[in-house]
Amino acid sequence: MLLRLRRYRSQGKEYDMRSTAARGLRLVMLIIFVLSLAPLVAFAQGVDPSSVSQNLDPGATFTLTKTVHTPAIPPNPDIVFLSDTTGSMGSAIANVQANIGSIASTVLTAQPTAQFAVAEYKDGDPNTCPSDPFAFKLDQALMPGTADVSAWSASGGCDTPESQLYALDQLATGAVTFRPNSTRIIVWFGDASGHDPALGVTLSGAISALQAANIAVIAIPVNSGAGDGLDATGQATAITTATGGELMPAATPDQVSGAILSGLGNLPVTVTPQLASADTGLSVGWDAPSKTVTSGTDATFTETISVAADAPQGTTLHATVDFLLNGQHQDGFTETIAITVNDITPPVPACEPSTNPAGKNVPGANANPKAGQNPDGFYLLTATDNVDAASALKLYVADSAGSFVAGPYASGTTVKITQAPGATPGATPMAGAVSAHITLNGDALVYAVDTAGNQSARVACLVPPPPK
Repeated sequence: MLLRLRRYRSQGKEYDMRSTAARGLRLVMLIIFVLSLAPLVAFAQGVDPSSVSQNLDPGATFTLTKTVHTPAIPPNPDIVFLSDTTGSMGSAIANVQANIGSIASTVLTAQPTAQFAVAEYKDGDPNTCPSDPFAFKLDQALMPGTADVSAWSASGGCDTPESQLYALDQLATGAVTFRPNSTRIIVWFGDASGHDPALGVTLSGAISALQAANIAVIAIPVNSGAGDGLDATGQATAITTATGGELMPAATPDQVSGAILSGLGNLPVTVTPQLASADTGLSVGWDAPSKTVTSGTDATFTETISVAADAPQGTTLHATVDFLLNGQHQDGFTETIAITVNDITPPVPACEPSTNPAGKNVPGANANPKAGQNPDGFYLLTATDNVDAASALKLYVADSAGSFVAGPYASGTTVKITQAPGATPGATPMAGAVSAHITLNGDALVYAVDTAGNQSARVACLVPPPPK
């Protein structure tokens, strides 16, 4: 990148840019320009956090802050460089021609899918300026990689106003074929106001056409010392405001390239969270349907993740959120959500009278009221659960008359329970089909615990002597 300057005037002195001192000044100017590009390149972008993992109870809600770091340049841009190329614009055009490679490279670093077109306008109305060869000309159709501005040459212009309204209308109505999913931008610079109407195009007509084509306009008034100023009649203000673009401060000819990059980094970006997919039982919401910020700044949302009351416990529900930029998907702006639904339902225990080791049937329940529920005291301990397999459950036998607890036992375990008031409670292993002989002072109370730690209610397994 070279600044094509031979002489530079400062504080009444003229420097030969080929001298040692002048080369130092040129280096400083070059560093300043390069530093102006840095924010467009070194910028963190994306969604923070980009993934969420959380455990929630059925019916519960989780809230977090979601920060979207927008890109310095809006996504997938189609950029048209539009220059006034009448006679007073020579220095400004030379500045852009000298730096267009760096401008395009910087944009492509930030947005690799960017495409560029090049156009120009003069006065060109056959009724007011028949000597101009044209009012508007497209020099390069939209294409990736480069912007060829070599065709620009400052000449012509019969009076102060130019034909920019006509040029803007042409770009909005078919002179350029924009991609369907692009961010459409016209970077327009000049030093004079425009005819209204210009070849039949009025200010309101140009604005309507730009709005219909969804084009944002960046306007850079050039202080060339000749024209009356790009916004002298308020046209640039009206157009940039109506299109969601940016009216940049007036720039000297050698500041135009920096103003172009600054303008591209100051466009509005609308961030819209959109639920791309979600498992049944999981919902995601935000404090606003969308937020508009200046490109390169953060859009912050309060995100609420909710689990339905009837969501399947013990499962993990997934969702994907796409944070659209100006209505378009962009890689790196997607959030993944994984919510594990807690198991909050306790298991259901049971103790069923079982056969004695000899295989004999036990008496029916309460066959002898004084004998208790199960005179032999042999019980099959079982449990079921809404999430865990029976093999994962643990059963315990508590003494109603004290703190003693025997276990854990697996579901399907057979035990013998003896109630012996005054004896020392304990559990003695047994051989064969019966796992343990449990001695209690009071009644046997059986409960189960699942892998989530949910503990069931206690069920009684009654043996002689009869219940009190």
